[in-house]
Amino acid sequence: MDQKTVLITGCSEGGIGDALAKSFHKKGFRVFASARNTAKVQHLKELGLEIVQLDVTDETSIKQAVSTVKAATGGYLDILVNNSGSGYSMPLLDSDVSVAKKMFDVNFFAVVTVTQAFAPLLIASQGTIINIGSVLGKAPFPWHGYYNASKAAVALLTDQMRLEFSPWKVRAILVTTGAVKTRLLENLPNAPHLPENSLYYPAKDEIEPAMAGALVEKSAVDVDSYAEVVVKNAIRSSPKKHLWSGAGALMTWLASTFGWSTIWDTVLPPIAHLPIITNKIRSAEKVGQDHQKTK
Repeated sequence: MDQKTVLITGCSEGGIGDALAKSFHKKGFRVFASARNTAKVQHLKELGLEIVQLDVTDETSIKQAVSTVKAATGGYLDILVNNSGSGYSMPLLDSDVSVAKKMFDVNFFAVVTVTQAFAPLLIASQGTIINIGSVLGKAPFPWHGYYNASKAAVALLTDQMRLEFSPWKVRAILVTTGAVKTRLLENLPNAPHLPENSLYYPAKDEIEPAMAGALVEKSAVDVDSYAEVVVKNAIRSSPKKHLWSGAGALMTWLASTFGWSTIWDTVLPPIAHLPIITNKIRSAEKVGQDHQKTK
């Protein structure tokens, strides 16, 4: 086949998958843009891209998506982009493990199951797997612990894939993504809030905006510019196996590559306003202690 093919998960309008789909399309790829809700990718259909319904956590949906692509291409897929993702912002002390498990299903386990399903098509074309990771998989930014852990798992998983797929010359690329301007925060059903019994509640005015991504938005790069970097690397004859792109990516790479093992204990507290948060918590605790003494 002369025209290269790519399937991208999580292409809802305004997100990273959407931008990647349009960028690959501009480069002449036959793009299969997938989403759990296809109503959110109709704008891509109007541009000439092919739409595939795909819920990455549903086995039946995955099998149907593979059948659709296999029939359309004759059994080949050049690039699979595992982009679908879910977020969960909450201090670990206040977190709900059941919610975290659902997030891991999307962010981690689905990367494996989707890749397994499309593996025959990738092997047939000696193709490429691209997993969209995050700088938060390298830096333990507070209040996003489970999300950070899921992206750290994806980073190791990508290296694992590259080794295990090497007999068939299938490549695996990790994109460690910094801050990117998308509609992710706009699409959240509710802004995250601390429970009133949280030990962090006295500092909620500092923590809740950080949970909602306010600190990230300030420095985020344009999503289309980010997508161009990712696609340009993907189509090189010898692409970078670890690609860093987005605001904060270079700083995170430098710190994680050349810094000492606990460098984030020094770097992150001022960025995350931890000294201010600590002072507010301690002040509230002191007020509570003083109140108890006067009783």
